Amino acid sequence: MPAGTVPVRESVGAALRFVRENLRFVVTVAAIFAVVSTIISAVTLSVPQVGLLTMVANGILQAFSYAALVGAALYGVGPARGRWPQDGWKVWFSMVVVGFFMCIVVFVITIPASIALVAGPLGRYAADLQAANSDQAAVMAIMLRFVEENPAAVLVTVLFYFVVWLLLTSRLYLAAPASIDAKRTLTFETWNWTKGAMFQISSARLMLLIPAYVLMFALTALIGRVFGFNVLDPASMQTALNSNMFGVILFEFISSFVALVLYVSLEAGLSSYLYKGLKPVDAPAAPAPAV
Repeated sequence: MPAGTVPVRESVGAALRFVRENLRFVVTVAAIFAVVSTIISAVTLSVPQVGLLTMVANGILQAFSYAALVGAALYGVGPARGRWPQDGWKVWFSMVVVGFFMCIVVFVITIPASIALVAGPLGRYAADLQAANSDQAAVMAIMLRFVEENPAAVLVTVLFYFVVWLLLTSRLYLAAPASIDAKRTLTFETWNWTKGAMFQISSARLMLLIPAYVLMFALTALIGRVFGFNVLDPASMQTALNSNMFGVILFEFISSFVALVLYVSLEAGLSSYLYKGLKPVDAPAAPAPAV
């Protein structure tokens, strides 16, 4: 695409083309990711006390898988196979930085959002919440009633958080491919690279990833039904876990595989293509090899 511009449809087409032309590699990465992710989930189910460690391990696994796909989009499948061990750590560190930044943003915007809700529709439930005190079950019941009786307020709140998340992550959308290309972690260095292109990047993400997410979720829900539980019902999941752990583990493998093939690979193709077009001429370069 022309340097410094974001043609939305062209970017979406490039991401789709990357997956189609490299489907064998995408499937291979997805299979490896699904196997390791399933092992991590099995350890979590068997030893809940190590849940924090397995959560970190799963995040590292996601970063390495994403790095392999981005590397293939940037340089081709051959070079990506030799680079991913180093690229994975760069992507993981950039994910940690961006994630920490987004946590701070969410915490900050939650304050005015909470004030607005308490001053508005949630205020009618203040007496009930105060009466519930520390009874968690009662508090959850009151909040569920609030959601059921105030769908418009809940929808506006959810959309507000979603828009903030979408726009800010679009400004930092080039962090992973930039970190791989420069061979060092880059995050806020890419902020100015997307200046003036935030809405186009967001549009491309929505055009490409929302249909992909809907398809991924539909398949996941259908697979869950095959194994006898509803993925939207925690109680159903817990019942299945107690009665059919093997089925739940197999579901984890299939759903992880589907998520990477149908969603993550497209995101890798999109971010890499956008990086190629938006990377400035004076962007940080990879360090020269030692002589």
